[in-house]
Amino acid sequence: MADLAGKSLLVVGGGSGIGFAAARLAVEGGATVTVADLDPASEAAVAGLGPAARFVAADATDLDSMRAALAVALDASPRLDAVFTTVGGAHLAPLEELDPAAWDAEVSFNLRSAYAVARAVQPQLEAQGAGAIVTTSSGYALMAGTDRPAYVAAKAGVIAFTRTLAAALAPHRVRANCIAPGPTDTPRFRAMNGGEEGVEAVRRAMPMGEIPTPEDCARVALFLLSDEARQVTGQVIHVNGGLLMP
Repeated sequence: MADLAGKSLLVVGGGSGIGFAAARLAVEGGATVTVADLDPASEAAVAGLGPAARFVAADATDLDSMRAALAVALDASPRLDAVFTTVGGAHLAPLEELDPAAWDAEVSFNLRSAYAVARAVQPQLEAQGAGAIVTTSSGYALMAGTDRPAYVAAKAGVIAFTRTLAAALAPHRVRANCIAPGPTDTPRFRAMNGGEEGVEAVRRAMPMGEIPTPEDCARVALFLLSDEARQVTGQVIHVNGGLLMP
């Protein structure tokens, strides 16, 4: 796994799924990790990671909330080496059933969150002259998701925003990259696919014969956050077992 020993990480959306997997793997690798999540029930799981991990309840779509999360991270470490934001989710509805309020909520959750996190940490990373950010998009950013048009638009926006962020931060020696997961074996994924029968149908459609796990996605994100990817910026890496090959 990527070498993160001695690093300080902020994982936004780290209370479950890919984010929690990243937090756990980073702690196991010797990093200090601050997990920010909207769900206060996640605090117990984060506490179980040991003294190198701390939890802060935070809203990823709110800039002031993200600044407060950054303060918690900096209270644990004098610098911030890496930021992983893995916030998102789809509201399934075709365009004709998607009212303006639902559209705005979906775009805010999936796209504004990327902005708020980046805007909050930008001054710290630029002042350090080092650091890395990884955002989370989706394979749907490149696909026609007729049952989730707002999600598709927002996740495509995350990719465009990340590239622009990478260009803006490059003169400060700060990197920004993006992961784009496909189907990922989480409890939410299983519920959305109707349990074991639906999950098995997805698995049979996967070219590599298995559904990626949260850890599979987290390891890619942690690589991009590590010094091993020191010359990688503005990139999107798809983690989908060959289901989508852009």
